[in-house]
Amino acid sequence: MPQDRILYADTAAWRVERVVKRAAPVHASSTVYQAATPRWVFPVSGVSEFLLHGQPVLLDGLTVVVLPAGLPYQIHDWHAAPRSHMVVSMQPDSPLPSAPSGARSWTLVPRALWALRLHWRALAQGWGRAVLPEPVLAEPVHALDGAAVHASGMAHPAVARARRFMATRTAAADGKAWSLHDVADASCCSYFHLARLFRAHTGLCLHTYRERLRLALALQRLDEGERDLAALAHDLGYSSQSHLGSMFRRGVGVTPAQARLALRS
Repeated sequence: MPQDRILYADTAAWRVERVVKRAAPVHASSTVYQAATPRWVFPVSGVSEFLLHGQPVLLDGLTVVVLPAGLPYQIHDWHAAPRSHMVVSMQPDSPLPSAPSGARSWTLVPRALWALRLHWRALAQGWGRAVLPEPVLAEPVHALDGAAVHASGMAHPAVARARRFMATRTAAADGKAWSLHDVADASCCSYFHLARLFRAHTGLCLHTYRERLRLALALQRLDEGERDLAALAHDLGYSSQSHLGSMFRRGVGVTPAQARLALRS
């Protein structure tokens, strides 16, 4: 697939790269890859999907995936828009004491995404340390192998359809209104049934998941240099700029203007 790799850091312990996949026709799945060393894949922009142990793992704006060395995987790009991820790979002779033994996946809260954005920008500017970011270590980790095959929140077909719908509609950022009942329609089940399934398989309610996706995209747009906060609020489906500001401050811990200043300084 057409992609570029931008090196952020290369130390004795870690190699940190931004992998940018350019817009391309949708394809069923990639060839089979295999990580030479353990790697952590962090969200930056866009939507795609990993296949691990034959199980889909959605890489939206919230999800982190850990791949142990030697694990075969495929990437399913069913969304034609560009996407990018930060990939942190453990070096072959890393002095670190341990490595992950199995595939893992979990979703990050907006405050952790904010800390990661600052971390990546510090590395890009050359004054950050190449480490596994602290926000990652504080998050609950879900196994993707063995008996815990439901942990990625994609095992149930209705939940998988709901996550794909919300991720792609949020990423579109076209200002077109959509509701959680639209999510239920796309999932082919009633809203109340989907709400129960979604919480059981992801640990989150539908509203919380949608709100985190919107804040993740707001952080992305601010990181890319967005200056018009009113337009950003409209594109993400907020009723006003002040509505975006209040939700952003509650979820991220700073205002959009403060985040924009910190990310561009």
